[in-house]
Amino acid sequence: MKKSTLTSILIWSVCLVSGIVNASVFNGVYISTSLGLAATSSFDYLGSSTDQGSVCDPIINPIEESRRIAGCPTEGTGWLTNFDNGAGIASTVILGRNLEGTGLWKKWSIEVEFSYGESTLDQTQSIKSRSGVARDKLSNEIYRAQEHIGKITSHSLFANLRYNFRSGSKTRSFLGVGFGLIKTSIYGGRIWVRNNDWTRISTGSTLPNSEEVRRNLAGTTSSVHETLSDSSPTFQFFAGIELKINDSMLIGFRGKFLQVDTFETTGGLDVLRSHEVPVGYASTREVVSLRVLKGEITLTFLL
Repeated sequence: MKKSTLTSILIWSVCLVSGIVNASVFNGVYISTSLGLAATSSFDYLGSSTDQGSVCDPIINPIEESRRIAGCPTEGTGWLTNFDNGAGIASTVILGRNLEGTGLWKKWSIEVEFSYGESTLDQTQSIKSRSGVARDKLSNEIYRAQEHIGKITSHSLFANLRYNFRSGSKTRSFLGVGFGLIKTSIYGGRIWVRNNDWTRISTGSTLPNSEEVRRNLAGTTSSVHETLSDSSPTFQFFAGIELKINDSMLIGFRGKFLQVDTFETTGGLDVLRSHEVPVGYASTREVVSLRVLKGEITLTFLL
């Protein structure tokens, strides 16, 4: 048996014995589980990369002198995609304790919460120009530029402070705030497809080998399928109501609101203009103002 396993068993054994000897340590302690719905707001999905213009790609434009005429290296590019709201499931496990103080303190509870949320978007949206060479690409070179997000998931851990309103002998309402860490994952991809007809592409039209560049560009594709994740601190606000079923069980409803403000991570490409992605390529993805609402049916057990 591993030392870590043995240590864990010993710790749990001591806790169990302590509980048997002095069960009062569990006074006010409760475990709550819940299941419900999660909804994400619409949001802006920003992207930027170190990718240079097509005329600077040595596979597309193999003549070094022509690349110098084009002013290579060029700046990177940026793009923007707007996504609508989505919906999915939410689940939570909470370990809490009602503070057994006097006066005002007896109305407060402290909690440790672990929650999971999954919002299905299954949306394909058009990519818009933001900066750099994307403007030229989307105006003539690209005829299809789309981004897809299948779903967004979150795993979060919060420390909550909850105030309980004593509204009746069998019911009570509450509200609270939590501070914690949330890990957000986005499952999706994007595709940039160029015109099959090289005569409709104006990229590189002023270069001495203009026809070669445009023929090499025609019909090429840049694409990626990726899962991007980032962790960040955040606040949540919640409120709810509980109905006492018996001395050890309550059923209720809890609503939550939180916002993901700092999702920023790096991504990549599977294929660049139908060829292998060069070493050094990098992209950054950023979510602007993603809000999450959750509504859950709760079942609470008093220890």
